[in-house]
Amino acid sequence: MIAETNMAPEKLTKKKKLKIAYEKLTEYARDGKLIFNIQDQPTLEDFQNLIQDETMTHVANCVLNTQENFPLKYNKDGKPSKKQREYLTDDCDYNGKKIDYLMCHEYWKDGDNDWLYTLFYGGHLVKIGMTINSLEERYGSYSCGTPRAMKKGTCSTTNFIISECNYAALKNGMSVEIYGIKCPPTKIEKTRFGITKMCNSSTVRDEETMLTECFKNKYNHLPALCVQSGK
Repeated sequence: MIAETNMAPEKLTKKKKLKIAYEKLTEYARDGKLIFNIQDQPTLEDFQNLIQDETMTHVANCVLNTQENFPLKYNKDGKPSKKQREYLTDDCDYNGKKIDYLMCHEYWKDGDNDWLYTLFYGGHLVKIGMTINSLEERYGSYSCGTPRAMKKGTCSTTNFIISECNYAALKNGMSVEIYGIKCPPTKIEKTRFGITKMCNSSTVRDEETMLTECFKNKYNHLPALCVQSGK
């Protein structure tokens, strides 16, 4: 017989969370290299054929956080602004933002619709996800997943893993591209408090499940970086 206990679950310390995050990362990337074979993942063309008439739009590219990709800002008088971004350095212990995103379609900033998104490394699909915000906001959250933030305990393990894997893909010569699938909110009639009104209803979480199941039914596995699947 198991004795009952009133003890609360152990609260994870920052140090413990950091250890768990780095252990989880090693399931996907190690020593600056991805440990899964992207050739085992479907190509953009294969996946587009699978979903047929559903339109995926190339909305942004992930790039290294360098001055070449994000030039210095200047004031109207031509002098450099005092407020500049911190750039990636060659220091192997650099723990700031290593990657960021460049828009290539206006859908990137569209916050009026919900979105499904697909992430491609070297033209191979590695992740399916969803957001009820703009894609820019969602990937802005991903890019905050730095080693520094992980050490402070201010970012999620998922954001950290995706950012580190995106960085590893770029450093190993792969393109990193984001595609979006628009999911407009639907309208339903709802009556409460004596008032009847047409209300917005979001189904994007269910649509993410449907798209993921479509992927799994075809390829017999989940996308390599669907790190939160089933949670």
